[in-house]
Amino acid sequence: MGISKIKKALIEQKNMKLSGNLYHKTQIDFAYHNNYIEGSTITPEETASIYDTGTILTSSDKVIVLKDATETKKTFYFI
Repeated sequence: MGISKIKKALIEQKNMKLSGNLYHKTQIDFAYHNNYIEGSTITPEETASIYDTGTILTSSDKVIVLKDATETKKTFYFI
């Protein structure tokens, strides 16, 4: 599959706004890794929750740093 076909598929998937497709997975993975490099403590599952619902679902004993959550949410606007 050529780059132009992949690009076209990603754009189509973005416009469909369905979870679970390649675009959806790529968004979450890029955001997680980008923020992890910056020192974020948010897990991949929490990143997915921010992307999918705009909320953070976490274990009852975990503290989320507000800066980490804000930076994760901002990442989705740049990708």
